Amino acid sequence: MTKRVYCFLIAFLVLGSAVFAQQSVDRIVKEFRDSNSSNVLIAAHRGDWRHAPENSVQGIENCIKMGIDIVEIDVRKTKDGHLVLMHDVTIDRTTNGKGKVSEHTLKELKQLYLKENQGRGDAKLTEQRIPTLEEALNAAKGKIMLNLDKSYGLMKEIYPLLVKTGTLDIAIFKGMSSPEQAKEDIAFMSEPVSFMPIVSDENEDVSKEIKKYIKKVHPAAFEILLRKSDKVLLQSDYIRKHGARVWVNTLWGSLCAGYTDKKSLTDPDANWGHLIDKGVNIIQTDNPADLLKYLKEKGLHNF
Repeated sequence: MTKRVYCFLIAFLVLGSAVFAQQSVDRIVKEFRDSNSSNVLIAAHRGDWRHAPENSVQGIENCIKMGIDIVEIDVRKTKDGHLVLMHDVTIDRTTNGKGKVSEHTLKELKQLYLKENQGRGDAKLTEQRIPTLEEALNAAKGKIMLNLDKSYGLMKEIYPLLVKTGTLDIAIFKGMSSPEQAKEDIAFMSEPVSFMPIVSDENEDVSKEIKKYIKKVHPAAFEILLRKSDKVLLQSDYIRKHGARVWVNTLWGSLCAGYTDKKSLTDPDANWGHLIDKGVNIIQTDNPADLLKYLKEKGLHNF
């Protein structure tokens, strides 16, 4: 093989890989926007934290390899105004550093290492560093969607990064502001980014709130907190009819009326399956591989 032919082949493979990746995320985005699809989407909570540090680039890449649809990440701002991934206000739990994110510069944070899994105690250090949001966006680009948690007050700072990295299509903003305030807060976007209100069944007027959101901000999905029961899921048909998906977190009982990941691992039909029967079509989980396997077996993740 001549050097010229070899170089052409490498370029072809690289281009082909990029096109395939873009097609992959295009399928996910298309499904995300199809509220009445029979497919259920999977959101991995803080990435694949069981096999990588939470909120790490490795955690995002693991989810891509698994075939997960969405990664939930947490965004915070450094002392010198950079956006990084970190769930807690402090860096104590997940790194070998101490103090608040807002008390450190990006250069200082980049000297630290992330602990394995969810950190805590004597968790071992990894080779992974605290990612900037831009690094996370580039890792996800063309491959997977990102739910940007803790970012509502940072939308005007995040938006230019989405434009710069070409990731407007894969980002999901969310928040708990009133429908009227949310409409005002997202009005600055020259190109829309998917927006997901967070609503709770603790609000006695939650059905009216949902209708207001649909009228004022045309949400892509609703994140519904099931604090008391699954009764509010009676709104699922209405939500999906009006172009939004229904997102429930199965991380712990107070978020999902007790239909948790833990229970789903032993009886998935009575837990994940129950929520799906009630109209839920995005599940945020700490067990993405197990949920994917279940959905594939049920014919609910075919795209």
